[in-house]
Amino acid sequence: MHILITGTSSGIGHGLAKEFVDRGDEVWGISRREPDELDQKDNYHHLQLDLTEYDRVRQMVPDFIGDIQRFDLIILNAGVLGEIAWMSEVGLNEMKRVMEINVWANKVLLDLLFKQVKEIKQVIGMSTKASLRSSPGWGPYSVSKAGLNMLMNVYSKEYPDTHFNAFAPGLVDSEIQEDIWQIEETDKYPTIKKLQDARHTENMPEPDQAAPMLIKGMKMALDYDNGSFVDVRDMPMDQ
Repeated sequence: MHILITGTSSGIGHGLAKEFVDRGDEVWGISRREPDELDQKDNYHHLQLDLTEYDRVRQMVPDFIGDIQRFDLIILNAGVLGEIAWMSEVGLNEMKRVMEINVWANKVLLDLLFKQVKEIKQVIGMSTKASLRSSPGWGPYSVSKAGLNMLMNVYSKEYPDTHFNAFAPGLVDSEIQEDIWQIEETDKYPTIKKLQDARHTENMPEPDQAAPMLIKGMKMALDYDNGSFVDVRDMPMDQ
């Protein structure tokens, strides 16, 4: 398959890219840092780029893609947690920063890809159940991921030949979990405590361990409504 993944330098994006590469697929990765291991593989192609630098994205991505006319899967994985604080404590600049990375960078990239690539079979926007229900402290992250959900839904109506889903991967020990691990105000943010307790247990696997399950879930997502939100934890993975 031909697969494009953003945020491949670490975490879920790195785990997915490594799994696809090991399966023999051709993977194009975009991230701000060079990914360990992957750049040694002949079937991995990397572009070091900050996706919020929109002018550079528009300049560099077309040459990076080249004459590729088909992508079987695009995984919009790059994102940030943002500041954990009550919404009244979060400044607008922080909200804008998180929205730029988690939502608008994906719009810019999708518009370029649909302009240049003839066939795109599936697009996965990496989301979270926090996009559906609020919790104290998660304002920037939840709002931005809710925006990503709707972005996938809108594009599904405008590009009906491509299957879109906002996809929640469940608990995976990624860089975001490292940020959460450092937060001490767990009484103020009860969800943080739950995530900290889950880390380093079987309930929160490493990205490499989670990748096969996530890839299976993404394939199963093709059977769900185009443009819908899906959570891998709600899928019949034992089938």
